[in-house]
Amino acid sequence: MEATSVQPDPTPGSEAATAAPEQALRELNQVALRTVARARHHARIRIAGGTPAHPAHTSRSQGGPGRPTAGPFAYDGAETAPPSDVAVLPGLPSWMPAVLGVLRGSSTLLRPERAPDGTVRDFIVVGANHFELSGVERGSYDFLGKRLSETRPGIRTSGMYDVYFAALDSGGPVSSDTIDYIDIIEGVLQRARLRGTVTLLPDEGLLLTNWEPVGEARLSRRIQERGRMGWAEWDLVTGRMRWSLGMRELLGLAAPPPEGVPPEGRDELEGAARSVTSAKDIGADLFTVGRMVDPADMPAFVDDMRVLLAGGEVPDRELTIHVGEEARRVRWLAHAQPEGAEVPESLLFAARNVTGQEEQLSRALSETERLRQEAAAEHRVSETFRRALTPPLGVLTPQWLSVSAAYVPSESGVGGDWYKCRELPGGRVLLAVGDASGHGVDAAHRAVQQRSALAGLAYMDEDAAELTMALGEVVYYGGLDTTATCVVGHLHPDSRIFRWASAGHPAPVLVRDGVPRLLEAEHGLMLGVTPHTAYPLNATQLQSGDLLLCYTDGVIERRGMDLDEGARALLAAARKCAARGRSAEAATDCLVSSLLSEEAEDDATVLALYLS
Repeated sequence: MEATSVQPDPTPGSEAATAAPEQALRELNQVALRTVARARHHARIRIAGGTPAHPAHTSRSQGGPGRPTAGPFAYDGAETAPPSDVAVLPGLPSWMPAVLGVLRGSSTLLRPERAPDGTVRDFIVVGANHFELSGVERGSYDFLGKRLSETRPGIRTSGMYDVYFAALDSGGPVSSDTIDYIDIIEGVLQRARLRGTVTLLPDEGLLLTNWEPVGEARLSRRIQERGRMGWAEWDLVTGRMRWSLGMRELLGLAAPPPEGVPPEGRDELEGAARSVTSAKDIGADLFTVGRMVDPADMPAFVDDMRVLLAGGEVPDRELTIHVGEEARRVRWLAHAQPEGAEVPESLLFAARNVTGQEEQLSRALSETERLRQEAAAEHRVSETFRRALTPPLGVLTPQWLSVSAAYVPSESGVGGDWYKCRELPGGRVLLAVGDASGHGVDAAHRAVQQRSALAGLAYMDEDAAELTMALGEVVYYGGLDTTATCVVGHLHPDSRIFRWASAGHPAPVLVRDGVPRLLEAEHGLMLGVTPHTAYPLNATQLQSGDLLLCYTDGVIERRGMDLDEGARALLAAARKCAARGRSAEAATDCLVSSLLSEEAEDDATVLALYLS
């Protein structure tokens, strides 16, 4: 029976929030256990009820008659015995066991199983090495002669069959994007993020597969040390917690096994089964982290964790933690994945040590609050923005400055668009718009990571070009082999100069005296192409009455329309919208109604800034 749905407590005065810290943690742990149980229950249902993406498949090469799959498991036709951790059915060429023995990942030889009409309906395992896709070690002989859908049922729902069919069609090697593989092994849910290559052996009519784990998302030490920041992911399906080095240092957790330790030695150190997936790395549980939280911050921390476990988002929080004898002030945010799901599968966290900056931030917040009270109308508009937008936009101190943003998803759902606007302690206003490559939940996941990374990096005293370079390192060293584009800039209120950098992103539009134009500037490479890429810093002088528009390519890309035509349509709409109203909110509302629709192929974002 499915566990009862866990809803976030709507009031700060909930029983968990007002209880003693240890009791509050115990109650929160019960909520977490129920959420983990529900996440695993949903994963089991998805695996058990999954159907192949293609019920039947006809390849270009039909191959010869199938070889026998009965008889003893024996190696045939070689002068030497195969490796002890490799098993093959009799009758295969002598070189195949040697290939399986040297491949580093989880590798199999698969024979397509065909229906009477020639379509491929499944695959028979005729050879395998000992590396398992999941975190549980199984002997290579356990798979031989069996259908792939029987030995690894989660493969059908993971998208791996699409890669196999693509290899049959192409006749050559096919590499996959990152695949989220979830399976039930010996009654236990296992999960791994994998990338692989599948090769057709045309003479034998077999597929050779090789799957390896995607490395944990990691940032360079330079970024984490300078930014005093870190990341973590709580996988609710497997119960594992993954910590970046920066997060370990922030929380004072033990370091992971040394990078130089080979896989075999690492298994001995951590007592984990030999597997293609990373060794278990729990590091700390909910109680370990919760007991670091200052008792005064415990009620808010418990309420925020309840929101996350119910599938929500914590946009920006501060709390005090105690690491040994040291008290650290931490700013953190978190997001549940998949976004909008009834039951989350994982929780993503980003945190930064802001100890020492609290007094400066307090002065800035006090000044902001004083000016907000003097400008009641601007305060009401800003509060409306904060309620209506996701993520919420911060309140800006300058009374002559208004900001607004709009996000329109594509017809297929969410994508990789993100935006950021925040007033920094020194008075500068951070403006950023970005687009992570791809579509769907994976792209949205990467967008959250990039936006979260910039939120932490923004507090370093760096210019926009250096922030863009640091964000590029985040994308490059993320281990996901993806790219992104962005515009990152700072508006300096005293001089009203907008200093910005572009990483392969469309140039902003400036509307002055009713005339729109694309800003001319130097652009750099997309994020993630190479490490340590330097970006030119552009400077644009703004003045009263200016409207600045930052946007993603979904605003100018349309079916049957090239980018130049889309850019002309944007300029025409900007001219019309600037004439209709003198505020950022009026401009974004007008642009959305003029240019964007629910039938768009790509999601679209507009971030507008108006100087009165």
